[in-house]
Amino acid sequence: MKAFKRAFYVLFLIFAMGFSLSYEAQAQDKTDILFLKSGEKKEGKVTGITTSHVKFRYIGEEFDYEIPKTDLAKIQFSSGREEVFEVAETGATVSTLPPPPNAADAHNKIAVLPFQFISNDPSMDSNSLSNLAQNTTANSIREQYGNLMLQDPMTTNALLAKSNIDQSNITSMTPAEVANLLGVEYVVYGTVNLTNKGASTYGSSGTTYKEREKTDYNRGKTDERTKGSAFTSSSSSTTIEYDTSVDFRLFNNQGTNLYSDSRHVFGSDVNSYENGINYMIKRTPFGSKYGKK
Repeated sequence: MKAFKRAFYVLFLIFAMGFSLSYEAQAQDKTDILFLKSGEKKEGKVTGITTSHVKFRYIGEEFDYEIPKTDLAKIQFSSGREEVFEVAETGATVSTLPPPPNAADAHNKIAVLPFQFISNDPSMDSNSLSNLAQNTTANSIREQYGNLMLQDPMTTNALLAKSNIDQSNITSMTPAEVANLLGVEYVVYGTVNLTNKGASTYGSSGTTYKEREKTDYNRGKTDERTKGSAFTSSSSSTTIEYDTSVDFRLFNNQGTNLYSDSRHVFGSDVNSYENGINYMIKRTPFGSKYGKK
């Protein structure tokens, strides 16, 4: 009987050890798989994801590699979840799942996106004017929204560039995704439409007459006849007149549209859009004219 119990105990230990080894082998088989656009496949463990890179470690190693998101087609996690990186028409890569920031860090932060600048004037540098309108808006918000923390436009643009987001593909992301990518609670979108109406010339002219009397000192008389010369001058200036409209939209990181307005701006100067931006900023829920039209 004792021999039988001893044999049973030995068999039980062998079975338990075999089961344990089998379980460990199965556990080791569960790896994350990275599919690169080049067709290469990497198996191991994803140890972290940033806005621009994926940190990856091969099984059995202790060193983390950083792989740019632009090189990835998708990630298949050991849990079965997949994260796909889509290719926009411009060739830029946009992650469909931008990593959300810490909610506490994003609270009361606001970012202004580069404005979309539309014009029929070929002499306009749309990129420069887009950034100029962005900075103008940011400065106005800094003055108006004392209870919010403004993200510097340079930081905003750097974060967008690291994720390969620009005017050509930002519409592929929702306002909530953009706000979460930038780590802010509020995000401002804007469009300036500047139409060249043509040149106008303004001029003026005037005539002056220089008169001189003829005097006869020997006779002590003054000749009533006069001599003189006429001088005519003229000046002109040419200016280009613009018709300007501005679109302004404010969203929170839940995707809620808090304010939206479009204005036809008074004035024909190229910088008239600034007045429209300032007008609408004051009438958002954080502005000094909230509720007033």
